[in-house]
Amino acid sequence: MENILNFDKTFASIHTVSATLMQSAQKNVREGSTLSASKILTDASKWYDLSSNTVGSPDGYGTSYVGSQILSYMGRLNYSLLDRYILTATIRFDGASVLASGNKWASFPSLAAAWKMQEESFLSDVSWLNELKLRAGYGQTGNAAIEPYTSTGPLSVYDYVFGTSPAVSFLPYLMSNPTVTWERTAQSNIGLDFGMLNNRIAGSIDLYDSNTSGLLMERTLPAILGYPFIVDNIGKSRNRGIEISLSTKNIVNRDFTWNTDLSFAHNKEELVELVNGKEDMKGNGWYIGYPQRVFRTYKVDGLWQDTPEDLAEIALWTANGYKFAPGQYKPVEQGTPDHKLTDDDKVIIGTDRPDFTAGMTNTFTYKGFELSCFIYARVGQMYFSSLQPGGSTGGQYVGYVRKADLNEFWSPTNKNAEWPGLTSTPAAVSTTDVNQAMYINDGSFVTVRNISLGYTVPEKVLKPFSISRLQLYTQVLNPFMWGGKCVQNGINPDDTNGWTSVNSIGDPTGGTNNNTMMITSFVLGCRIGF
Repeated sequence: MENILNFDKTFASIHTVSATLMQSAQKNVREGSTLSASKILTDASKWYDLSSNTVGSPDGYGTSYVGSQILSYMGRLNYSLLDRYILTATIRFDGASVLASGNKWASFPSLAAAWKMQEESFLSDVSWLNELKLRAGYGQTGNAAIEPYTSTGPLSVYDYVFGTSPAVSFLPYLMSNPTVTWERTAQSNIGLDFGMLNNRIAGSIDLYDSNTSGLLMERTLPAILGYPFIVDNIGKSRNRGIEISLSTKNIVNRDFTWNTDLSFAHNKEELVELVNGKEDMKGNGWYIGYPQRVFRTYKVDGLWQDTPEDLAEIALWTANGYKFAPGQYKPVEQGTPDHKLTDDDKVIIGTDRPDFTAGMTNTFTYKGFELSCFIYARVGQMYFSSLQPGGSTGGQYVGYVRKADLNEFWSPTNKNAEWPGLTSTPAAVSTTDVNQAMYINDGSFVTVRNISLGYTVPEKVLKPFSISRLQLYTQVLNPFMWGGKCVQNGINPDDTNGWTSVNSIGDPTGGTNNNTMMITSFVLGCRIGF
């Protein structure tokens, strides 16, 4: 529910004041019920009267209810002088039921200013300039995106035997946090909007510096506490970057047009402080000076070979209990080599955050036809893929090996191969730790995201049928992608869902657990209006 009140007034022809007051209330409720049964005699009665339609009793049942509320108040004041100098001030108050008692409410102010420089007399003679607006602002926003009841220590039902009789009790499964509060982001930005040559060239440039305090995340707890994690305000982070957009009208005439839209974005993210100060929290995969999500593991220097030098080096590792052999990854120690792998030998080798993203859309029109192509690139990020030729991380090449990849594995007759040699008796150290490097790849890619072709039927043809608009179109989604090993193996590095900071073997290297394959789609359709 929202209530909005607006005021707008111009004074003396040069002063314009507008104000907005808003109140909103949002309630989210999720209810569910489940009932399961096996050995159903007939499906004619569906889920009704299962107790009479099964051999034995129904297997189980359950109900659920989750509710949360958000209440907000906002006020905004805009002032414009000569429609040239613009000032905007905003304040909002938000309350979230999911946060701890006493910390549910917070205020978030913002202030922005703009200067339409093209209106100034010193630019009045610049005929080719249509727009030149300088913008600057500072504002705070809040985030309370946590599950309901996580701050109160929710309970779960626990069955046990008391003496010789079954009993039921309630057991807290999540540690309560009476201090969890809003995550707050304060951002400063400066920007420039421009247009020239009758806006045939237009665009914007934005620089920003964003500082977040009270990061809301799940923090892993020591096993001795009896809880897996706690939802907490874990620290502070900083994001700095630049965003650029450019639109050009390359060709404009009566029957044919060609427009291009370009975009570029670069962002640098780093953790600047955690709950324990400026010390890393390795158990959670958080490191000062790095993004929240990183890959940390042992570096490798190719594969061991059966040369005298490598065999002598392997013997030194063997003396310390390691089972390396020719054809396996060769670990790189940090500091003074002692032929022992410890946590101090692990390094951060990358992040799933890209160095930059870029996009380009070209649109061509000829009479009623329109052809467009969107190309997108994400460059510099790493990608964790368990769908490499090696199969699962639980053992060296356990699972499957594609026939096309057989020549990529090391063997005494194929020593220049990329992947470690096949073996049915993998060495414990190399499979659980060192081999993780093979699953972390350059996730950079360039993709043709969309090619579309449409035809709009002329209005004079549609008028007798009382149709105002008719467009026939076809689209090809994701027809082409170029990139590194992920793309070459058919894996889609554009899918970054399913991130986990602690992978299946308990090592905080980070990764994705739902790798998907690249899918090309063809679409036919029409848009019609009356």
